[in-house]
Amino acid sequence: MIPALAPIFHGPLEPYADTLVLPGDKPGAFPLSELLDPARLDAALDHVAAHFGGGDRRALASLFSIHYVHILMPVVVVANLVLGHHLPVALDDLALVLDEEGLPDHFVLPHDGHADGEADPFVRFRPLVFEHLELVFAALAARSGLSTKVLWTNAANLFEAILRELEGTGQAPAAVAAGDLLVAAPRWPGGARNPFHAPVRYEPGPGGEGRWRRVCCVRYLLPERGYCSNCPHVLAGKKRDDAKVAPGATFARLGSR
Repeated sequence: MIPALAPIFHGPLEPYADTLVLPGDKPGAFPLSELLDPARLDAALDHVAAHFGGGDRRALASLFSIHYVHILMPVVVVANLVLGHHLPVALDDLALVLDEEGLPDHFVLPHDGHADGEADPFVRFRPLVFEHLELVFAALAARSGLSTKVLWTNAANLFEAILRELEGTGQAPAAVAAGDLLVAAPRWPGGARNPFHAPVRYEPGPGGEGRWRRVCCVRYLLPERGYCSNCPHVLAGKKRDDAKVAPGATFARLGSR
């Protein structure tokens, strides 16, 4: 555990206490920039395929990215929003450890970061979005044929879920409000498209689930994996069933992959 972050490692974040470590804490780390090498990334996806089966490179890349962001983002986001603590996240500064299945297991940070009083979420999260995730997602898309929309939704869906988890605690309303500003904006300051914009929609669905991804993660293309509980295909199925009962109903179009 990084000592400076100890105050946030309780409740939902407790399992993430060792996902971000300092140099020397975990063996087997390699510079994260090496992951962008086509041969290295192909080998990583081949390793994942050997454990999970299936030859659809798109689904393997999506699975890899989901594990990637779940290892990286919860601690980075909560430390930033709740503690005002900025962790080093630029891709060239980090190292990565993969687990026995070939999936991301730990990130090695060069140092434990610093306190940061910056209030603007677009400034606070620019390094994560544009100096890290954008580069990794471009490489994954190039090696798999998967749309970057899927990869960005994997990350943005998690970001929005972290905000809702914080909101549920009632302890950090200012942090949630700052994060929601980023999710609500279709454009980054300066005009660039905001890839974290509106990754989910809220409306009734089967089983009472009201939170739905706008873009499917395509993991159902892997053997023995179905749709996620908040998959847009599940919501679309409900709407088709409702249409049989009420012919002529008009439905909102799901976001395309």
